[in-house]
Amino acid sequence: MPRRIFVDTEWTAAPWGPTPSELMWVGLADETDRSWYGISSEVEIDPSANSFVAGAFRLISPDEPRLSRAKLAEAVVSFCGPEVDELWAWIPTLQSFAEWSGLGADASAVLARYGDIDLQMLRALVVPWPSGWPDRLHDLNAAAAGLGVEIPPRAADHLHPRVHAEWNRQLFRRIRAALSQRSASVRSDGPPHTAPQ
Repeated sequence: MPRRIFVDTEWTAAPWGPTPSELMWVGLADETDRSWYGISSEVEIDPSANSFVAGAFRLISPDEPRLSRAKLAEAVVSFCGPEVDELWAWIPTLQSFAEWSGLGADASAVLARYGDIDLQMLRALVVPWPSGWPDRLHDLNAAAAGLGVEIPPRAADHLHPRVHAEWNRQLFRRIRAALSQRSASVRSDGPPHTAPQ
């Protein structure tokens, strides 16, 4: 079975804005029901002064351990292993991104540049990038929309890195189930559909 990793990252500021954006945390999940998250010790966040991350950062208790970027990278590699076939994350639609970001006419160009920001953050963290890892990100949102998959409800702590990564995995399982159902219902003279293994 292909090795799939479901990713969520959070940053200290919008990567497309004037304020330098740093990795705040990363959450990972895989198809064996494992999950992990790590918080960077190299960023200082005051939620009261940073509206961008205030809501998300309230989900992390002050006594949770932090890791240096080097230790974060080691932990990511340890969780993922030397071979990863697919990386999956949630990428917003242009409409939702434009509404959320307030970028107006610039939203399309910015989303094209930063739509795979989870991958960009991982690649900046894990250096060198393992040769057995992919260099593209699969879009859960687009895959679900293309199959008419109902989006799972989001918990109150959805922005927590582990919770979000596990939610990504839950959505992928719905996508895979929808593909399997479609494949089973295709008539013998219809085009073939192959579900993820």
